[in-house]
Amino acid sequence: MATLGSTGKTDPSRFDGKKKLLLVPLIPIFPEMEEDISDLLDKFWSETSSQIGNIESALGTVKHIFHEMIHEEDEEGINILSQIYPRSANFIKEYINSGAKLQALEDPATWMELTDWQRCLSIGLISSKVYEIAAKGYQEVSVKRTTQLPKTISNIMGEDEVGMLFISEGHSLQFSSDTQIFYVSPPSATDLKNAMTEKLKSRQENSGN
Repeated sequence: MATLGSTGKTDPSRFDGKKKLLLVPLIPIFPEMEEDISDLLDKFWSETSSQIGNIESALGTVKHIFHEMIHEEDEEGINILSQIYPRSANFIKEYINSGAKLQALEDPATWMELTDWQRCLSIGLISSKVYEIAAKGYQEVSVKRTTQLPKTISNIMGEDEVGMLFISEGHSLQFSSDTQIFYVSPPSATDLKNAMTEKLKSRQENSGN
């Protein structure tokens, strides 16, 4: 994957004619923990903004915004996002105010089916037969979604346009050869993940007492 950033060593012209997609990592944060790590979250989003700005200065401004779990556009999408990823919503609003468009990324039927299979698996199924059915259903729809998302993005973005995708790390999306991927990697991401790990560990230890 190509990278652009403060070094500026990559010639942007080598990407002419391609769709440029910035991948922004999403780190899961429990709402009740946000206050304790507020400064670290502020740093993470500030660094994210700075890196995106560096890439935009080389490639052009972001025109399309995609966010996992969002199957509505514009204001409807922002309203949903504000409930599940409030910091993402506030961050994205700035780009919308500058002319970018929040696109509908998820297929509603696929996302609802995936969510239902996740719920089934999370409740602790007793029957091995039922578990196998749920696991198979989850795997099948997960593969379907993994195939759908890159196609949706590619169909929306035009040649030479710049887009931005907010997605959890560990995804297995594969993009077509006409799309160049740029990773946004805020240095504080590691600190943020470590902080979450420590807080989860502390929570588990306290719950066991």
